[in-house]
Amino acid sequence: MTALHHSQTTGMAYRDEGQGPPILLIHGWGVSGDLFEQQITGLSSHFRVVVPDLPGHASSPALAADAPFAQLADSIARLIHELHLPRLCVAGWSMGAMVAWDLLLRYPLIGIAALVSVDMVPSLLNRPGWQHGLRDGDDARLFQRNIQRMRSDWVAYTKLFVPRIFSARAGPATAQQVERTSQVALANDPESMADSWMRMAPLDFRLHLKDIAIPTLVMAGAHSQLYTVAAAEWVCQQLPNATLEVFHGSGHAPHIEESEKFNRILAGFAAQCLRTEASPNRSAQAGTEPS
Repeated sequence: MTALHHSQTTGMAYRDEGQGPPILLIHGWGVSGDLFEQQITGLSSHFRVVVPDLPGHASSPALAADAPFAQLADSIARLIHELHLPRLCVAGWSMGAMVAWDLLLRYPLIGIAALVSVDMVPSLLNRPGWQHGLRDGDDARLFQRNIQRMRSDWVAYTKLFVPRIFSARAGPATAQQVERTSQVALANDPESMADSWMRMAPLDFRLHLKDIAIPTLVMAGAHSQLYTVAAAEWVCQQLPNATLEVFHGSGHAPHIEESEKFNRILAGFAAQCLRTEASPNRSAQAGTEPS
């Protein structure tokens, strides 16, 4: 298992492996950076791979129950500054993509040169005029019910949500992936997970994606049980400089289900974007410390 470090400014746990252009990977809700172990192993020979545990997850300290979602991106911004990562690729999976979008929108000069968004939509809750949210039709009516389930029996809720992370196609590999991910999820505190869900579920980035102009790769699992490929296409259309990559052997977690392909595509995209010379303005501002 990759060694954990702790941020001096936030206390947030993180992994830091390899040398080369930096890639920072942000995990999704309910799990931890442990699920990027295949990326650390596969990419650290050519990249510096930084993988935090988001606040409230795994080994990172919890936020106050009423803390805003923005504090997740604030913590990542402080880590980027602390580790002196002036020009990097950020990849966010699931909720991690929302954190990455928020980070780019509120810290446009922090030095992020490339973005990867993995199987995520800008608004989870379906409503009139928006049906690209969660596939199960989660809306405001079901929101509180899910929160109650998390708080009352996290073990039972984990048994419900973890299998839905992967393609529904049965097989030994999928069973092993579910078991491993369940172990990671069960290590989390249910109150922190409920608080984290309450921060995320009402968010709506639909009108803001157009303001993210850096090169972006939108990844989607063709067999995702959470979101549709049409939703990923919609996200790609909103971003000014984006391309779409669909993983036809994956559900919601292509970095686990098709890790070799995922690593190859991510490495190529990051190498292409990070070798481009930064503009003088971006270079001068890239190390600006978060307020």
